[in-house]
Amino acid sequence: MTLDLNTVLIVDDEEIIRKILNLRLSKEGFHCLEAANGNAAIEIVKNQPIALVLLDIMMPVKSGLQTLPEIKAINPEMAVIMTTAIDSTDTAITTIRLGAYDYVTKPFNLDDVVIRVKRAADKVKIELENREYKQNLEQMVSERTEQLRLALTKLKSSSQDTILRLSRAAEYKDEDTASHIKRMSRYASLVAEKMGLPPDEVEALLFAAPMHDIGKIGIPDRILLKTGALIPAEWEVMIQHTVIGAQITEGSDPEISRLGTVIALSHHEKWDGSGYPSGIKGENIPLPGRIAAIADVFDALTSRRPYRPTDFSSNEAFRMMADNAGRQFDPAVFAAFQACWEDILFIREKFRDDGKSNFLKMIDQIG
Repeated sequence: MTLDLNTVLIVDDEEIIRKILNLRLSKEGFHCLEAANGNAAIEIVKNQPIALVLLDIMMPVKSGLQTLPEIKAINPEMAVIMTTAIDSTDTAITTIRLGAYDYVTKPFNLDDVVIRVKRAADKVKIELENREYKQNLEQMVSERTEQLRLALTKLKSSSQDTILRLSRAAEYKDEDTASHIKRMSRYASLVAEKMGLPPDEVEALLFAAPMHDIGKIGIPDRILLKTGALIPAEWEVMIQHTVIGAQITEGSDPEISRLGTVIALSHHEKWDGSGYPSGIKGENIPLPGRIAAIADVFDALTSRRPYRPTDFSSNEAFRMMADNAGRQFDPAVFAAFQACWEDILFIREKFRDDGKSNFLKMIDQIG
């Protein structure tokens, strides 16, 4: 039974209070139902998909504190706002522990009640969308993983440009990052070379680094392209792109794809252990992930993003990253990044965002 986000159940033993709340909320577009006691409220909740409840604490027959756990047991996703004439911190804490979303005291400020009801509706909506997304995620990822895995199994006998075409798929969801994987992969290879990695490992990193965000294929556009900060429920979805990316690339034969799996899963881990998805720290983070992280962050800071109004200059980004060396970034990787700064700036200028330009130019320029 789909919850009705436009219906509010008002539960109060005082009819005048029910009518006042009904009138005010109706003006805001809500359909209001009324109940004079807890038992009546329980019957309504059993038979109708109520998502929002204003529940008085002090009532005859059955109090709000007695009613709350019963209606939450019927529908745990319901948002219940407790109402009372007693302004008591202990009572407020008790209601929250019993599952209430919010707590307001009488006499009401009706504008405040409207704000709280709308906020509760937004909360339930996000939680329902998140639940639906999680329910569909496994199937969606399985389908897309199978499609991409079929492509990846052919990579053993194909040229490197096939890998780059595959990595580019995730970037089509965000045109502001059209040149992101060009720059980011080159930054990573410069840092790897400066750290003394063998030439074959540097080349592998160059081709594997573009796979770092391939998991964004599985993230809804409403979250990926949101202009503004993500709420916690949205953030929990967003961070799954690392796991999705690893699921997409794991099990493939080509060495570059296996390296792409490592990078996809670890490029958001942090040196101090505060990253995601696993919270590993220090040298427990694979070196390719540590290198990809610093390349990815620099390009993100110096590029347009939907969640902030402007990008940072190269020097501003460098100072911000220097402040986080030893916390977010491996100090040795940052030192290598600093040592090839002039080359970093050259790549930044050479591969400026050019919209949906021919991605195969990258192949031509790698030789």
